[in-house]
Amino acid sequence: MENYIKTVLYAYPLLKTVEEDYAEHIKNKAILSYDSRWDAERLTEYLAEEILSKNHLIWLRSMVDKVMDRLSETERALLSIRYFGKARSARTFSLQGKEGSVAVWSERTYFRKQQRLGEKVAAMLRVSGVTKEVFDRDFSRLDIFKKIHRFVEEGRDRIIAADETRRLHKRV
Repeated sequence: MENYIKTVLYAYPLLKTVEEDYAEHIKNKAILSYDSRWDAERLTEYLAEEILSKNHLIWLRSMVDKVMDRLSETERALLSIRYFGKARSARTFSLQGKEGSVAVWSERTYFRKQQRLGEKVAAMLRVSGVTKEVFDRDFSRLDIFKKIHRFVEEGRDRIIAADETRRLHKRV
């Protein structure tokens, strides 16, 4: 899966809060404009850029929401485990030999399902318009995406995948 898709998925749970934060920031900046060190033209440009960024975030969240709505409950739970930090979702899955779970999969099967799901979600997002070009143009400059993208580019997201094995073995 491409790194920008991983970045979008890791950022997804934060998008609603980020949208609200942008709206509050824009409102505050406009209200306090009388005390700004910027001239009116520069402040207006800045606020317009922030409004565009907020609208892009709303669009992105809606595209990911649409993809999520088309996934099965199991697929959404798998994404939650990998990308949304939902360790509790891992309780619905189990490796061989564990009892009291909905699905009993071997570790190998679990990771294959994650791999196939990642490819499926990436394709669905691209078809929805979340392309590398759109990501680079509209999101890559935003702080939240910069940090997550750097995390993924450095390969530190692989630690999360390795940690899944530990979580899978611990539950029940």
